[in-house]
Amino acid sequence: MIKEGVISLYLAVTGLAFNIFRLMPLQEKTVMLASFGDNIEYVAAEVKKQTSSKIIILKEPGCRKTFESTVPDRILEFTPRNAVSFLKGLYHLATAKYLFVDNYHVVLAACNFRTPVKCIQLWHANGAVKYFGCRDKTIKNRPASAHRRFKKVYSRFHYIAVSSDEMAYIFKEAFGAGPERIIKSGVPRTDFFYHPDAVDTAAAEIHAALPELESKKILLYAPTFRDDEYDVTKIHLDIDTMKKQLSADYHLLLKLHPAVKLTGFENDEFVTDVSGDFDINPLLLAADILITDYSSIPFEFSILKKPMIFFPYDLNEYEKSRGLWFNYQSYMPGPVAFSTKEIINILKNNNFDMERIEAFNNQWNKYSSGNSAAHLVKIIYSM
Repeated sequence: MIKEGVISLYLAVTGLAFNIFRLMPLQEKTVMLASFGDNIEYVAAEVKKQTSSKIIILKEPGCRKTFESTVPDRILEFTPRNAVSFLKGLYHLATAKYLFVDNYHVVLAACNFRTPVKCIQLWHANGAVKYFGCRDKTIKNRPASAHRRFKKVYSRFHYIAVSSDEMAYIFKEAFGAGPERIIKSGVPRTDFFYHPDAVDTAAAEIHAALPELESKKILLYAPTFRDDEYDVTKIHLDIDTMKKQLSADYHLLLKLHPAVKLTGFENDEFVTDVSGDFDINPLLLAADILITDYSSIPFEFSILKKPMIFFPYDLNEYEKSRGLWFNYQSYMPGPVAFSTKEIINILKNNNFDMERIEAFNNQWNKYSSGNSAAHLVKIIYSM
């Protein structure tokens, strides 16, 4: 209850400031509220290309993107810890005609936008395995005030960009978004995968930065986070066994979720932790095989039509506590393993169904074509 009280106070003060700024005229500008930044980066570049709208980026503390297409003095740190910058951000939120967001931002509960304003949810994933939003099992015991706040934030999303009919259904369940709020433009961050020159360059940069990859097939292990595992000293793969069995042919890259901190880990000739050093997209291009669990990465990796192994070592427990959108074992487009031994056997037997991966891609990237950012911006600014 103390936490709820603090949030309520924060929203009351924030809402007061927003409503004061709301008295000022709307301006021909676009505000982008970035928690992750991948989709924002592509949309910002396209808004600059297609329109004369002034772009302001509000960058939350966890966002690592630099937004090179945007003038530096129009990129603001957006956190209450920097009161001056935060107030400037609220001013821009209250006076912009267009707003793009990429996450659940609690501040939106205090933002009662005017009728002409358009708020577009880009989200930070192209697909979803685990429940979120209204279907999130972890929020069921939260107080009624929290659930009202969640729904208020979801209602701020006037439009949501998707790459598939499946994701449109998920947003309906998660955010209560009807078909009139769905824009089937494709998700902007997928544009990267459809441009061969950029793909080849990014993959080459990974190989140049990591000479230990030479002459080896690359395994990329990219799991999602667990609610009780933000600071860890080990991962759930038996790396010693993998090294003995696979080091002649493979090199393993570890790309942990940004929320997870791995300490005490040492790289060697078989494994390299790249979690804090590289963006995920170039790593996907360099990888020969992806190993993951409940992450949304497979929805984009399938565009590349490369093999995947699914390692949900805690499937029963995770499904019970978080909830999954589908039957995991039958739906994911690759072999499912519950131990390191099974992963090794899959690799040695080359047990992959590439037609299944292609079908998965066709389903989840139905509206992506390499021009999603351009398509989305054209739709929004012509309304």
